[in-house]
Amino acid sequence: MLENHLQQWLQLARQEAIRGKLPSYIPLLAKADPALIAIAIQQVQGDLIMAGDSATTFSLMSIIKPFLLLYLLENLGRDAVFQIVDYQPSNDPFNAIPDDKPKNPMINSGAIALSSLLSSCDTLQNWLNQRSGANLVIDLAMLDSVRSVPNRRNLAIADQLQYLGIIANPSQALTVYEEICCLRGNVQDLAQIGTLLVSAERSPHIPIVLEIMSQCGMYESSADFAKDLGLPSKSSISGALLSIIVDKAAIACYSPALDDFGNSVAGVFLVRQVKSYSQS
Repeated sequence: MLENHLQQWLQLARQEAIRGKLPSYIPLLAKADPALIAIAIQQVQGDLIMAGDSATTFSLMSIIKPFLLLYLLENLGRDAVFQIVDYQPSNDPFNAIPDDKPKNPMINSGAIALSSLLSSCDTLQNWLNQRSGANLVIDLAMLDSVRSVPNRRNLAIADQLQYLGIIANPSQALTVYEEICCLRGNVQDLAQIGTLLVSAERSPHIPIVLEIMSQCGMYESSADFAKDLGLPSKSSISGALLSIIVDKAAIACYSPALDDFGNSVAGVFLVRQVKSYSQS
């Protein structure tokens, strides 16, 4: 049984996490407890398996990006979305300032561009909660912490997107982007919204979201991660990680210590164990 392996994997993952570091440029993220670790696996047949610090909540940060993309594809259509953002892999840093149309929706410039199409954070928050049964709430303390950073790279990105003629109102786009990134939940909530992406037959837009996650979801390590594990995934500087086993399960992990690319060290380890188990 999968449940019987989780505690052993968590102990090993804690040892792996020692190699990671907390992100330093957002004050509240730098104060996270590096010993926290949790996993939730929501299976298609309805079974939810959790272990570790599963009640701990965290801001989704970049993990919100696939769901912003899915919402806009389902409500506005492909033409509206891919008119302002491409869907190509990029070796640029996730917070690179674009010199043209953003390469994909998983980097900050692409997500800020797409946020300009969203009327408010509430729109996406309510849609996700109602569709999945999750209980995402906005983390106002984290939002204040994000906005307290003196050198706000995303502000420069939003201004550049306006200069390029991609968005009209950089202030509105950045406000919505920062708010959706500060939606907060636990690993159960993350696994529940992850189920919206598990079944490719549920929506014609899911395959393109999964493809973009596979190509671009793990920052600059995306290509290597795809070759190694082959699971559509999205990581986050908060230490959250979501991976999809198509037609089978959503795997949600949280451990705030990150590798050099910005991916959760323990989270990647846990996903690797679950993937190996699912193939045995």
